Amino acid sequence: MMTDEEKWFFDLNGFVVLRNAIPGADVERMVERALKWHKLPDAQLPRPVETYGGEAKGNVPGKMRALCHVEYADEVFSRTAMNREIMRCVLYLTDNSPQMLMSAVQIYPKGSGDLGLHNGQVGAIRNPANDYQVGDGRVFATFLNAAIMLVDHPAGMGFCCVPGSHKAYFRHPPTFNTRSGFPIYCPPAKAGDVILFTENLTHGALSWEHDAYPRVAMFFRYSTSYATWSVGWNVKPDYRHLVSDDLAELMAPMPFQGRKKVVDKVLKELAPTT
Repeated sequence: MMTDEEKWFFDLNGFVVLRNAIPGADVERMVERALKWHKLPDAQLPRPVETYGGEAKGNVPGKMRALCHVEYADEVFSRTAMNREIMRCVLYLTDNSPQMLMSAVQIYPKGSGDLGLHNGQVGAIRNPANDYQVGDGRVFATFLNAAIMLVDHPAGMGFCCVPGSHKAYFRHPPTFNTRSGFPIYCPPAKAGDVILFTENLTHGALSWEHDAYPRVAMFFRYSTSYATWSVGWNVKPDYRHLVSDDLAELMAPMPFQGRKKVVDKVLKELAPTT
């Protein structure tokens, strides 16, 4: 379900850019919702949407704010969580065993500051909940992040990474940071593009300095359904009625020897027609 070129690029760099993956109308709706909610305190947000890390920590004027659980509050987010361009890659990379782990729409005002480098492979022992392997012509990753650009991202702002660091053996020097220059890379992206990357990739963000608009980005995390990074992020029982059966199943954990019905459904939809 990933092309040979996409697999080659993903394995080489630790990420791939899916161009024009999100319809324009959905992009506009998500931006409108995000900017409206960003103006509100948590008590006025549609439940169960809340500020990641708690309002006191995460709702600071001039700083980035991440709003979680948005898939419950507007169908456009739940639809995007199962976007077929994203899903075809997530299914392939997780060997058809995905779990939608969490969501966060993030708003970065101008001058919000850098997000420091984090994650990256170090040494030979791999964490099964954040694993990356290649063999027998296949790529396998147990923890993925889909960063959906909801506004145009010029070069030198927003998401940055160290290409290839998902296979590094040594930790980057403590003096190396988002401002160290090469090999830090900011892939230019347009609204509607998706940067899909393994969480083993060392990544961060450069401060948003655009005068015309804030940075708005939607993040969906996916893991394997049986080896997951976080516990307890599956469907919220009190709000189960707000998401589709397909998304509820995608959000649920599942044993190693099992196949979700939603996976078979998506595979059937993605199968080439004769």
